[in-house]
Amino acid sequence: MYKVLVEKTLDLPRRKVFDILVQFGGLDKILPDMIESLELVGSGIGALRNIVLKGGGRVTERLDVAYDGRVFAYSITFNDALPFENYCAVVTLEDDGAKTVARWGSNWNPKGITDDQVKAILTDLYSNLLSGLHKLA
Repeated sequence: MYKVLVEKTLDLPRRKVFDILVQFGGLDKILPDMIESLELVGSGIGALRNIVLKGGGRVTERLDVAYDGRVFAYSITFNDALPFENYCAVVTLEDDGAKTVARWGSNWNPKGITDDQVKAILTDLYSNLLSGLHKLA
């Protein structure tokens, strides 16, 4: 069970969505208003994306799981900007004809704000990320 779970049907084939996620870069193209810069270090499991946020702050995310074109997971290993810690997210992908049902969920502990406030932030973020995948397709 996740603290936050967003589901969206995407007008892209599952393999394309998975390939975009596993490349682990491109968030700056989906979220240009939030991300100042993004540096990808490595590839595949263990790859890191070092993100500098506009307005200050850094976040480092590590690719933890990429399985069967259906499961993608990552965790935050460094964070001096976001109001949560111990963050781990999982994205599952399911075929729906030529479309993909994507579910983006996560668990974390709030830091300085309430669970409900973090839920609202992440629900909005995941919705924007899933909608923005078309920009990278």
